[in-house]
Amino acid sequence: MKTKKININNENDYNKFLKKLFLYKSFFYYNTRFVVDTKINNEMLTYIIEALNIKKRKERITYIYDTACKIIDDATPKNMCGFKNGKCYLQRSSKSNKCNGCCRKCLYQSKEGCPTKNLACKLFNCSEVKSRYNMIRVEDLKLLRLLSLKNQMIIKSDYFSKREDVLKDLYAYTLTYSTIRVVCRLIKNQYLLKKDVL
Repeated sequence: MKTKKININNENDYNKFLKKLFLYKSFFYYNTRFVVDTKINNEMLTYIIEALNIKKRKERITYIYDTACKIIDDATPKNMCGFKNGKCYLQRSSKSNKCNGCCRKCLYQSKEGCPTKNLACKLFNCSEVKSRYNMIRVEDLKLLRLLSLKNQMIIKSDYFSKREDVLKDLYAYTLTYSTIRVVCRLIKNQYLLKKDVL
């Protein structure tokens, strides 16, 4: 396996490196191990190099997904939605009779928090949370640039699904198949939630 050394001395070099990711993730560099020599302290760079050095497609996708979830979890304040008696900031301020904030539409909600490890849900924040905290956005997760455009779309829109289901959608090669899976799951979840209410 060949080795490609990448020198990053400043933010400008880092931005140039990010622009070349589409090339580095291609089959041209399949048999290449990336090594970085950097003078900047950037943890995201470490994650990107680690992902580039994973050559099996499913393993790389899983690493990117799990690492992005970890980054968000580490940066997210406890009880960011301000739950009190099952109601979030917005539900309390609007005197809504609904509970569990945005998660009320999820089949997997629990009193202990989210058991699903869903990246789309972790990236979604209502205006109230955004006004109170500086939350991580998709644009902040440069690691996601290593995914295909199809997978980047799925990451942003596959709400209320278990980690395993989202990963299956990401592993699929066609957007049509993944979209059908996502839509069917959303319809099923809404049907089961309404059935529980009745």
